[in-house]
Amino acid sequence: MPVTLTQRELLSISLEVQAQLRDAITTHRIPNKDSAQQNFVDEFAPDFENDFTPQLSNSTIPSCINQHPPPGATIIPDHFETYIRLLSPGETPDPNQLIVAKESYALCAIQPLVDNTLHIESILDPGCQIIAMSEEVCHELSLSYDPSIRLNMQSANCTVNQSLGLACNVPFFIGDLTLYMQVQVIQDPAYDILFGCPFDVLTESVVRNYANEDQTITIHDPNSGRVATIHTIPCGPPRFTCRHHSNQGFHK
Repeated sequence: MPVTLTQRELLSISLEVQAQLRDAITTHRIPNKDSAQQNFVDEFAPDFENDFTPQLSNSTIPSCINQHPPPGATIIPDHFETYIRLLSPGETPDPNQLIVAKESYALCAIQPLVDNTLHIESILDPGCQIIAMSEEVCHELSLSYDPSIRLNMQSANCTVNQSLGLACNVPFFIGDLTLYMQVQVIQDPAYDILFGCPFDVLTESVVRNYANEDQTITIHDPNSGRVATIHTIPCGPPRFTCRHHSNQGFHK
């Protein structure tokens, strides 16, 4: 026999009917071309007059709105991706066909004449905030430094060491240029001298690298206005080692 149910009763006993009714009566926001144009105008040109909006063409809409290029568009392929896709199963890329970066390169250095005394290898490191010199180099050159001006030095592994002091206006003869720099004296570093960011700022240095691993650096003397280009060399081990390694009684 037919059974009459109210709408409330039908919905209370059928979850499927509830879901269908909810989808049918719930409003949905559907983006269209006109709304995309209006959003672009609202975001990038909030001061435009209202009568300008209808004149907005498709070419003025940012490319990020269109997820796919228009039909007939010319697409430049990625050469690396094309090369990999053309390889046969199990075939490895030919190193003569694909140029990649090496795992590492040696640090570059120059050999300035320091304090008109010695030519000492100096590492170029623009990532360092100071110009640094080992304590042994400082002693070898008989340089004086101010122990009251000390910095807390944080290394890449987050360890912190304090410098010994600041040697002021140390002359460095590079090429035919004489530069005067402020040098922090460091106890037992892994280098003799390190040229950090202050060197690059003072000299307005320009570094040029070549595919054969050669490197040149062009520096400017702010006092004389002269410019010099120097060929760098691969960095070697420190020339001056800490004396307490060979004489434990040297340091108190």
